[in-house]
Amino acid sequence: MALLEVDNLVTEFATDEGLVRAVDGVSFSVEPGATVGIVGESGCGKSVTALSIMRLLPQPMGRIAGGTLRFQGRDLAQLSIPDMEKIRGCHIGMVFQEPMTALNPVHTIGRQLTEGMLLHRICAPADALRAAAELLDRVGIPSPDMRLGEYPHQLSGGMRQRVVIAMALACRPGLLIADEPTTALDVTIQAQILELIKDLQAEMGMAVIMITHDLGVIAETCDQVVVMYAGKVAERGTVFDIFDRPAHPYSRGLLNSIPRLDTVPKSRLGVIEGMVPGLRDLPVGCRFENRCSHAVDQCREVVPPLEPVADGHSVSCIRWRDL
Repeated sequence: MALLEVDNLVTEFATDEGLVRAVDGVSFSVEPGATVGIVGESGCGKSVTALSIMRLLPQPMGRIAGGTLRFQGRDLAQLSIPDMEKIRGCHIGMVFQEPMTALNPVHTIGRQLTEGMLLHRICAPADALRAAAELLDRVGIPSPDMRLGEYPHQLSGGMRQRVVIAMALACRPGLLIADEPTTALDVTIQAQILELIKDLQAEMGMAVIMITHDLGVIAETCDQVVVMYAGKVAERGTVFDIFDRPAHPYSRGLLNSIPRLDTVPKSRLGVIEGMVPGLRDLPVGCRFENRCSHAVDQCREVVPPLEPVADGHSVSCIRWRDL
């Protein structure tokens, strides 16, 4: 049985120009202990999908307009706010995109780390502080007892990211959502953070949703991949399906844009021409049609369904067989 099943999720935002559908019919599942990557360009709906799962959409503008978010048999979209607060942090942890804004600048690291423990566990403050120090040590922060009394601005970017990861894992959740966990970090720290998440996942047996625009991160960490474009799922499959047998022109374009060591010197990287359509002005048919070199008239008129390519591999393109 899947730990999390996202089925036909629809998320909308009320704006001055009317309703904007940021996530439109997204479906995927996460098995216990597995890592699912959600990849796509900025604005494709990756982070909104994560915020929908956590029920942390900005209010009153954002709302889940349709679909189900079934976690351990319970539909998160239908839970009351108090029931959802019992799940957040305890059963589902989240590493937010920017560690400097995810941490409260006026509270110490110790206070922010122990808050979740004191809320979800029955323990004394002194016990929570000891557990927080052990957690900081586990995520590779030196002198953890001293760091508990420091503030976020006193830590480096990599250390702040480790604190955010420690906060997300404080109650040993069954599912971790990591939203761009390596953004704005140098490549050495990026590798350390990804290795840390993999080690902690193996140690705790938790599932992970890895949200990123970096296909290298996806290849390194994920079992399953969801490729999103303009709020919809373009392709879904195993990491081997997406990297070895991509069926959607968008997936192929993303892969062709990766620098390779075996290419001819000074050769140009692949480019996906054009721009992502605005969510207020989406095309009638396929949303990738205006950037696709394989588009035909039917692509401009028909919304492509997500259909199976092989076992566990699906694509939203009416021409995938021809390609």
